[in-house]
Amino acid sequence: MATRSDTLLADIGWSAVNLLFKALQRRPFEKPERILILKPCCIGDVLLATPALAALRHAYPQAHIAWAVSTWALPLLENNPHLDDLIDCGAVGTREPASADWRRLERRLRQGNYDTCFVFDRSPRLTWLAWRAGIPQRVGLNSRGRGFAHTVQVPVRGIRHEAELYLDLLRAVDIRVDNPRVEFYPTPADREAVARRLDVALPVRVSNPGPLVVIHPGGGENPGMEMRLKRWPAERFALLANRLVRQYGARIILVGGPNDAEISRDIAGMMAYPVVNLTGELNWGQLGALLGWADLYIGNDTGATHLAVAMGARVVAIFGPTDPRRYGPYAPPGQAVALWHPIAGLSEGVSAGIPPGFSWENGVAVEEALEAASLLLQSRTQPTRAG
Repeated sequence: MATRSDTLLADIGWSAVNLLFKALQRRPFEKPERILILKPCCIGDVLLATPALAALRHAYPQAHIAWAVSTWALPLLENNPHLDDLIDCGAVGTREPASADWRRLERRLRQGNYDTCFVFDRSPRLTWLAWRAGIPQRVGLNSRGRGFAHTVQVPVRGIRHEAELYLDLLRAVDIRVDNPRVEFYPTPADREAVARRLDVALPVRVSNPGPLVVIHPGGGENPGMEMRLKRWPAERFALLANRLVRQYGARIILVGGPNDAEISRDIAGMMAYPVVNLTGELNWGQLGALLGWADLYIGNDTGATHLAVAMGARVVAIFGPTDPRRYGPYAPPGQAVALWHPIAGLSEGVSAGIPPGFSWENGVAVEEALEAASLLLQSRTQPTRAG
């Protein structure tokens, strides 16, 4: 149900409101003591904001830093050493109705006495929330006037990677950014659990020289959106996996969430070689730990792909209707390859849905993916970084 303030903003328009707030809120940025990050959803976006979190911690080592994140994405931050507090904001930022969650979050933020908020989002409702919570310094993205209430507004123009956009907020207030990277921290229990699973599933994993290849064929579904056409066709995953087994003696592990069980079964059924199917059996921490073991990860535009980058795995990311120039692996040179056939009419690399005329028939071919995988496997003796 729309509130009176929502209706007012809709009537006036974001641009006019933006001008009004700009006129009222001109003040120099002051060193923060209590920082809030607003980035509720979803898995990939939250991971892409972790380089900015690390830079904030480095710039303000004594500051209290909290992050308000949805229940869905919270496991990606639970063990991050740069955070002092995690605020579970329920379904805020997702497609689910969440009026009670919004009200509860506003009360929680008011009680936090934060002096600074970084909003790594384009949502006008999150912009409004930070202002309503009484946080005096609000730094955020301003796309088409939707960052109207920020005291420091960073424009969004052209094609720019999401992780760089988040870092732009820090640069706007003179925070230095050095060697940014995506971060994730599995627990020792997660690592031990995965080591035990590998000892059972792949008892020759130490003596067998064949590379460990983790394939995530699913994605395209989360509480913030649904676009199952992000998924590369199952038969292409099966053909690619077969080639990797034949050419490199690869040991294949299929992973994914519960909603990915069908496509993983299809791939396993189409393969000429046995595979280990752990789809739906690992939590995020265990998946991260597994990816720390992997010689190669192959997946679609999905959160697990960014998790693989965070864990130092070499990554082949296959893109279809979405643009890797904005959402691709944020990785050091040589760690990841994003495969994509540009789509005619895709304005500024942004798509609110499936671009007209998109079809995997004209998308990434098996031979392209095999070539990328081969290049990364041949370079695996050169470390990227420890997971």
